[in-house]
Amino acid sequence: MIVVPYFVDTSNDEWHKLHIFLRSGGRELWSAEGTDKAIQKMLNDNGFPVVKCKKEQGVIYAQIDNSKLQMNDFYTWDEIDPEVSDEDVWRTFLVPNSLWTCPVFKEFFWKTTGLPSMLSGSPMFTSASLQSTQ
Repeated sequence: MIVVPYFVDTSNDEWHKLHIFLRSGGRELWSAEGTDKAIQKMLNDNGFPVVKCKKEQGVIYAQIDNSKLQMNDFYTWDEIDPEVSDEDVWRTFLVPNSLWTCPVFKEFFWKTTGLPSMLSGSPMFTSASLQSTQ
């Protein structure tokens, strides 16, 4: 099953910062086997304080509480060479506030990230995700 740990930072008036935890140098989505409850427990046990999980079309979207997340325990996209690194990383995407809920932008956005199209309808772009966990 695909697992997408993420959080949204809305502290900036002009940009949403969408943070997604990815594997293989930020080029691939995570996957895990087990029940939804077991996957949530695995995330919590590995330093991802889960706020809530939502399962859609075989993908578990795990909203992470970034106020409790120890970012120093993880690599970020700008700390590695994504061309050759196999490290799991937090990758940050900047999205203009004015385009956050635009369906045309969302479709284009996911195509340009290089990530699978299954994320195009993700709950990361819903009104619930607008509430920062900071």
